[in-house]
Amino acid sequence: MIEELQGLIGKQVQLASALETISGVLVSVDAAAVTLRTSEVYGYENGSYAIVQIRFIAYVRNLS
Repeated sequence: MIEELQGLIGKQVQLASALETISGVLVSVDAAAVTLRTSEVYGYENGSYAIVQIRFIAYVRNLS
C-alpha cells in the first residue's frame, strides 16, 4: 500500500478513515502515516495539514 500511496504524492486525493473523509494534496507517505495539505474541510483551516496513520485508512481515491 505504501508504494501505491507514494505514487500519489503531489496529487489531489480523498482519504477516508473510520472517523472522517478528508480531501487535499498528498504531501508525504512513510511507514506509519500519510500527510495531506487539506482543502476547505470542516475542522481544518484551508492550507492546514492532516496526518493520518496508515492503519486507520479505509481508502484513498485519486481526484486529479
